[in-house]
Amino acid sequence: MMKSIVRPAVRAIAALGLGLPVALSAQDTSYVLIAHDDDAKEVLLSVHNPTDERQSFDILAIVSGTNGTTRPEPAITMSVEPGRTMQYSDLAGDDPAMVELVTNGELTFQAYTMPTDTSGKRVGLREQVPIVDSTNMVPGGTWAFVSGMRRDSRDRSDYAILNLSHTSNTCEHKVRSHDGKWALESRVLNHLPLSLTYVTDVLKVVGIEIGDHYTISTNCADNFYIAGLVADDEADRLTVLQPSRSGASALRRPGYEDPPPEPEPPPDGCTSGWVCVDLEGRFHRATSARPSFETRLHTPPGTYRRAVFRFKVHHGGWNRVSSRNQNLFWLAREKHVDLFGFGIAKGPGGPAQVFYRTDWGVTHVNKQRVVKHHLMQAGETYDVMFDFDAAGGRIVLTLTNSSGVEVMRSVGRPNISRIPFAPGQRIAVGFGFRGEYETEPAQPGWVWSDLHIELLPQ
Repeated sequence: MMKSIVRPAVRAIAALGLGLPVALSAQDTSYVLIAHDDDAKEVLLSVHNPTDERQSFDILAIVSGTNGTTRPEPAITMSVEPGRTMQYSDLAGDDPAMVELVTNGELTFQAYTMPTDTSGKRVGLREQVPIVDSTNMVPGGTWAFVSGMRRDSRDRSDYAILNLSHTSNTCEHKVRSHDGKWALESRVLNHLPLSLTYVTDVLKVVGIEIGDHYTISTNCADNFYIAGLVADDEADRLTVLQPSRSGASALRRPGYEDPPPEPEPPPDGCTSGWVCVDLEGRFHRATSARPSFETRLHTPPGTYRRAVFRFKVHHGGWNRVSSRNQNLFWLAREKHVDLFGFGIAKGPGGPAQVFYRTDWGVTHVNKQRVVKHHLMQAGETYDVMFDFDAAGGRIVLTLTNSSGVEVMRSVGRPNISRIPFAPGQRIAVGFGFRGEYETEPAQPGWVWSDLHIELLPQ
């Protein structure tokens, strides 16, 4: 059975006729990615009740470009009888929208497009539409990628960004061709709370008249979801491209053992059995005349399992362009190619970030980049711990504020399993930028102190 649920009058009738209140307590909330009809397709929602009791759900369309936390009209409450499967059309009308579904029981949802001709008759294959929930949303601070975007005389690609946060969300967007060239190196946009941003003909927007196999990358400060919608105008076919993202999988190949649990960080001071290297007290205050500090520290030769770096940094204020890189640390084995970590903070004006590059034996441009969206506070003094556990296969970076509260933690993975130091090789450390490049400004007023390095022999 098919029902239409777009009209405001139906909302009131549905709620009153079922004897249900319009506002119910939410148990599970999800969002249909895109739900607007046009001359070439319908968007349909299939709802199944697998139980022996009547179940209900609330449905609300949030039109593109609007604040989903501001609701001039209530949601519709719908009911599904035991064992029944209901199909609903007219989810949102003619404008792009994401549709909020709140279940007040056990229901399953599936959404798809159905190509139609001018008479409403189906003329093509159905295309499944993503339903976004907590299991497939993209966590804030994570890059997600949509590949396969194209544009020519027949095809057009649209791009949908769902801000799943109930507050404004800052997102960085990039567009790259299949050969690695940038069509759009970076654009930072602010998205309304709980909103859909729908970009029609996105490749044309960034200046591409004809092209194929383009990838759009997005990273937001808070939870989000993205998708590409490629329309073949000649065949009236819409293809929905869901996001891919890099990340750890819980699946394991045969014979693979889980890594050991994360070890506890060593206490302050030099732990018995560890090798320690120190720069005590305040060793650098950045000024215009002396913006950066670099030195090499004597390191006993040997092979180590783990290197833990601790120091304090006083945030002396953001540069005039706060979204540019601010240096936190540079930690390496003598030369830049063998990098424990190169830490950066970025402030307001773009996605606030603390990130680091790491990897040994890899050129800088190919080193991995571990990003955490966190805004450091100007005037605050932080305890920084950078735990490079090569044998354990884990890198942990933490920031603790002056009240002793850990305010940020990010986890990465080293590309080596041991840390060798030959006779004469040293640990190289650096703090603050020299101010030689526009993207790496000097940081007057920043202060670094009490560097303590512990190395655990193998």
